[in-house]
Amino acid sequence: MRIRMSFLMTLILVFLALPAVADPTTTGSVSGPTPFTYTIKCNPGESFLVEVTSDHPTSVNILSMTPDSRADGGWAFNAVQTSEKAYSHLLDYKAPSGKPSNNASHWHYRVSILASTSEQTGFELSISLFGGEEISEEFSKKAKDQLEALARNLNNEYDELIGKIDEMDTWLEPKVKELNDRFRVLGDKKAEIARIDEAIKSESDTKAKEGLLETRRALAAEFSAEARQYNDDFRQIENDLESRNAMVRRSKAIDELGESLRVPFNNKDYGLCVAIANRSDIARELGWVAIER
Repeated sequence: MRIRMSFLMTLILVFLALPAVADPTTTGSVSGPTPFTYTIKCNPGESFLVEVTSDHPTSVNILSMTPDSRADGGWAFNAVQTSEKAYSHLLDYKAPSGKPSNNASHWHYRVSILASTSEQTGFELSISLFGGEEISEEFSKKAKDQLEALARNLNNEYDELIGKIDEMDTWLEPKVKELNDRFRVLGDKKAEIARIDEAIKSESDTKAKEGLLETRRALAAEFSAEARQYNDDFRQIENDLESRNAMVRRSKAIDELGESLRVPFNNKDYGLCVAIANRSDIARELGWVAIER
């Protein structure tokens, strides 16, 4: 799916909310059905960014916590953000601007990290909170200009990658089909050689056996030459496919970055947009210069 410019189309000059608190990074491991959990307390209107990386795929949930005397532990949970079965996750959420219904001073959220495989899984969790401080109009203008440039660069690279992927698919598809056809032919020749071997074992006539041996030698030489060429071509196709798949992974990462910016931007949570871009390797590669307060 093409990255849309819409997350920047409605950009206006506003005050940005920059990170107020950055929690220390937490590391740990998970396995089986038991998740690792971490509780976040937010002031009304405060946002937070959750980053998780792991050495095996994990699923991450942000759960809103509501006091409930009937629930186990006194809290009811409701999933508000989810990312499943990935090595890295970037999730964000913004607490409502008003106080909770029980008039508590903070909103409570729980981060849940669950292993997606049977492997013991090490992870790293980082959480950043964003307050509502106003900043200068000059800073807002700088952020506006950089976000617009980033959107253009994301779109341009995404379109370029999709074009290259389509081109590669056009010429790779017949090559892969031809390679598969050659593999089947090689299989037939190998089976024919095996049948000749059986015939040689049961043939008692010396002249007939010599004829079979001569046929086998010719077929085996033909098979060996074609197999060597097939293996060379197979390795080349493997390299081409890996190049193609690397572009697919890159285009997916670009699309995910655009999506992660779109929602907070449409919610006018520009501080979170800046924080996401500041942490993104792709954004930096496409010209983003980290904005610090």
